[in-house]
Amino acid sequence: MIYVVKAIVTVLVTMLMQTCVVSTVSSTPAEATEAFLAALKKQDAKVMERYMDNEYVNFLYNTEGDADVIGKMNKALFSSFSYEVEKVKQKDGVAAARVVVTGCDFSDVMDSYEKKSYDYIMDNLYEDDIADKDKLASKCLEMYVAEIEKVAEEAKTVETVVFIPMTEDGFYGWNVIMTDELMKAVLGNLEMPTAK
Repeated sequence: MIYVVKAIVTVLVTMLMQTCVVSTVSSTPAEATEAFLAALKKQDAKVMERYMDNEYVNFLYNTEGDADVIGKMNKALFSSFSYEVEKVKQKDGVAAARVVVTGCDFSDVMDSYEKKSYDYIMDNLYEDDIADKDKLASKCLEMYVAEIEKVAEEAKTVETVVFIPMTEDGFYGWNVIMTDELMKAVLGNLEMPTAK
């Protein structure tokens, strides 16, 4: 009789443990989209590590330079950033979320940055700092961030509708597929200096 009770208890405990694991990792496509965008806004590096093959995510989290300058860039990029997951459609193992993203329009940042960096190089062509690649890279990053901050200070926001695709991960969850073009749209059409 004791063996039967132990067997029943073992089965019950196993079932309860499995149910707890499933409930903690399972998510809907809407929850997966929300989690990704919330992590992006909060600049949660742990969540973003899964998306390092995306050029924009890689740029945001792996840019080398002065920590204060990079902090200013991230603060400016997300100062007016908000989103609303409007609708999610799902079929079999794929889904897509319609999201309205509100943020600054950074589409002119690259043109302004390129002009200012060119002028800086031409004005300082015979200075020693121009030949020092680290100092030049640091100065260029400062100019790029200054252009982003200028746009963010104006606080003129635009709404962009994006469709975020997902695939089922096989463990009761969803993987957000974030392409470079999609991330560019989410970040207000920002171009990166390394993109050219």
